[in-house]
Amino acid sequence: MSFLASRIRPLSFVARAIPRNKPVWACGIHFSSVRYNPRYNDIRPERPTLLASSGEDKVKAEGVDSTEEPGEPSEAEIQALAYDFPWLYDGSSHLSRIPHYPYAKAPKIWALLGIIPQSIQYLICKSACERMLRNNTSPEYFPDQFLQGAGLAMHQMIPLISTNIDREPLTHMMTQELYDRFESELEKQEAVKSEVNIKLAAIHDGMVKDVWVLLGPKLKSGSTRGFIRWRWQSLTVVLRAATDDMSSRDQVTQMMMEGVQFKVDVEFDASIDYTIKSNVLNQDVVSDFTRRPLLVRFETPFFEPADKMVASRSMSRPHEAPIDWNWRVSDIDYLLEQDFIVRRQKEDVKDEEHARREMEM
Repeated sequence: MSFLASRIRPLSFVARAIPRNKPVWACGIHFSSVRYNPRYNDIRPERPTLLASSGEDKVKAEGVDSTEEPGEPSEAEIQALAYDFPWLYDGSSHLSRIPHYPYAKAPKIWALLGIIPQSIQYLICKSACERMLRNNTSPEYFPDQFLQGAGLAMHQMIPLISTNIDREPLTHMMTQELYDRFESELEKQEAVKSEVNIKLAAIHDGMVKDVWVLLGPKLKSGSTRGFIRWRWQSLTVVLRAATDDMSSRDQVTQMMMEGVQFKVDVEFDASIDYTIKSNVLNQDVVSDFTRRPLLVRFETPFFEPADKMVASRSMSRPHEAPIDWNWRVSDIDYLLEQDFIVRRQKEDVKDEEHARREMEM
């Protein structure tokens, strides 16, 4: 059981779920409520402030020699590291790393989609991806119980993104890539004797922003050699190339069943207390209390073959995810996604040309 679902409480009424022995893909469009409203009272203080240190000026004014001891970090270095720490706050250069997400457009081979406005394509794809996830867990679990579990998970995880504490539990909550990114940044703060503290004061609301689905075999090291990869909005389909019956619906379905992974972006309305205190300067370099959108991405393991994702469905209660769905946090506020988008846009051009050559063979 993942940390996300470990504390989910049963619903007051739970409909009987039908155990599934095979994955179920989207067969229609369906929208449902995805709201999450925990009971927290929040009093927002005055506008958060960004505090700049004036330690050197004070020393000079008092006529004291300001020569630093060897190895002592300078005020400028301490401030630069504090401002570069990868956490968004009111006072940083921006509160959103990707204000308008550039969703992948349909490949040329899906020409029929080209006549549909992008906004409608997005809604169609989002609904289909949500339905895939709901059908392969249960209507009771997604989205309502998932969102409750996600909110509880944030209260466990966010305080651990801090210095001078045992951060080992984060290795079970985050993907390795995200953990490595935060761990390296926290170590930089500790090296200059600064303390990072992030407290989640309250989650006022939460909603599913996007559901990402990857269907097909997993690419090794990102190489598409021998495969065809198509991306559309939040859906990625990978198929094996150079087959005799490429157009066979049964064969395409079989290839899609070789693997599956889900990712869910949850946008929380959260109040966050964030400080970076310098023990060298003996004051806060950053002090912020902000109520803002907090975007968190949760992802499942890659199930290979896809049947594995429903193998434990019959052993799980309707309001819970299958017991082997080890959800982890893979991104916060698009920290890693901003680099992925640049790479993805270059890959999309190559994928289009590669797919055309493979299908002509």
